[in-house]
Amino acid sequence: MKRFLALPLTALAAACMTYPPPPPITPGPPGGIYRAMGTEPFWDLTIDPAQMIFTDRGNNVRVAQPTPPVTVGFAGEIYQTPRIAVNIVHQPCSDGMSDRTYRDKVQATVDGRLFNGCGGGTVSSATLANSRWRVAAINGRSTPQLGDYSMTFEADRMGAKFGCNQMGGLYRQVGATLTVSDVSQMLIGCPEPSASFERDGALVLSQPMRLTWAGNDRLRLSSGPLRTIDLVRRP
Repeated sequence: MKRFLALPLTALAAACMTYPPPPPITPGPPGGIYRAMGTEPFWDLTIDPAQMIFTDRGNNVRVAQPTPPVTVGFAGEIYQTPRIAVNIVHQPCSDGMSDRTYRDKVQATVDGRLFNGCGGGTVSSATLANSRWRVAAINGRSTPQLGDYSMTFEADRMGAKFGCNQMGGLYRQVGATLTVSDVSQMLIGCPEPSASFERDGALVLSQPMRLTWAGNDRLRLSSGPLRTIDLVRRP
């Protein structure tokens, strides 16, 4: 007989296998260049592998420093030089003058003066509500052509199947951040490769995820550098 249990996703994943933590990485600016800006006063900042350049547009002041090694903090990246300190927090950010939403909140301290703004590019206005997806890959590993690897999103509920057991729960999307809670899952034994895909997928869903859109038909959910789910929209 099939049994349904409501368990936290972390417990479901741990019941399958205890995973070692992913190896530490030192991310660089996305695409090689990271850009941030602010209003009132107007300023902008670029960070590339060689240098950081801050420009105070209102006072026509430009400060450049060699790009230091990045420190990966709890919420984002930190850059520290003698004249420029930058703290990037991966949370949706509004520039205060338009309806655009950016991926990150950015705080820059330049020669002792504090500037607040946004960076990391704008967030797509696309939403997950009432959408259906095929799971193309989990943690970079392509899913089999045969079998049910899918995710669905209604107004506030999601469902997922990574080849074997069905799971579902509540979800909340705020800008480019997705969280899943109150998950229930069928608990029946699964053969490989479904068992490993299911374990890895549950680990991705167990933490807040960042949404990275490629157009409207492709989407990546990531809850860590090595924990990703790649989706392709279904009609």
